[in-house]
Amino acid sequence: MIPTSNSTGAKAVALHERSLSLQPSVGAASCPATLAVLLAGRSAASRSAQFATSLGLPTAALPIDEEQSISERWIALLAHAGFRGRVVIATSDAGDTEFYGRIALPEGISAESIAIELRVDTAAHRGPAGTVGDAWRAFEARTEAEARGSGVIVIECSNAPNFDMRAFVAAIRPETEALIGAAVDATPAGVSYFSRAALALVPTIGYFDLKEQLVPAASAAGMKVCASFGAEESCRIADRESYLHATAMMRGASAPAIAAGAIVHPDACVRGSSIVCRGATVGARALVIDSVLLPGSAVGSDAVVARSVVPPASHIPNGYLIVDEVFGALGSAAKSGTEGGAS
Repeated sequence: MIPTSNSTGAKAVALHERSLSLQPSVGAASCPATLAVLLAGRSAASRSAQFATSLGLPTAALPIDEEQSISERWIALLAHAGFRGRVVIATSDAGDTEFYGRIALPEGISAESIAIELRVDTAAHRGPAGTVGDAWRAFEARTEAEARGSGVIVIECSNAPNFDMRAFVAAIRPETEALIGAAVDATPAGVSYFSRAALALVPTIGYFDLKEQLVPAASAAGMKVCASFGAEESCRIADRESYLHATAMMRGASAPAIAAGAIVHPDACVRGSSIVCRGATVGARALVIDSVLLPGSAVGSDAVVARSVVPPASHIPNGYLIVDEVFGALGSAAKSGTEGGAS
């Protein structure tokens, strides 16, 4: 039986209202961990990898609104919760690092407070816990003992950043060896914490999973494993439907999100939970409903795009009807280049 750190009846706070401009809270408690690992790799067998491939950019670099990518929002949540230290973005593909090279830190947070490091794990057989263990050992080797903190916060970037990170950080106790973040329905929220002692259980070679191996190993070793329940819904992004659900969930009742660098014709209509990213254009009399137009994409005049995702730099011809699809498998649509992130 896993004890809970707080009740599922905790007061719900709409994330789209509290995090549009996440600022570090005055007087926020400091985070005991000084290392966070964002798992942003692609498992070749997963649906999320297939979805990312069809879009030409990794899931963690997908926009979650008109300004921030999924990885940027998770980092903002960490900063808002008082985290100060090093954030390692771990990927299994060296080509993905270009999408994380221009991640923007939250306003008011300097690179001295939160340093971002890109780590390419070419040993795909290591698994999530193996990747985290390797990142921790590398961090430990070059960091003074007093600056290492209590352990590592792990974020699975295939999950929508819809989680109360401040409550999670506050639930980390000195005696806690593992803390698992859970959504209001008790499903994993993509956030966990492991102490230095728990990380020592990760072997230096071979595959090792987080939930299937590290958590049971910690429990079997007599370590304290807890769950921190949030009041928010969780969504694992694996395909078009789940991605659109995540963006709609994060926006709530807000108006469509249109980036400052986007161009929408005065006679066009963008509505619902749509996101129009920087450099995207919407032509005259075009209709965009509950869709995401990724950076540099274009919707021609009189076209209709509904419940769909348009990859970066893809061009929908005039008068086209696009419903419930990722427009043009990568390579079949006209492209002018690859762009990642929301800003």
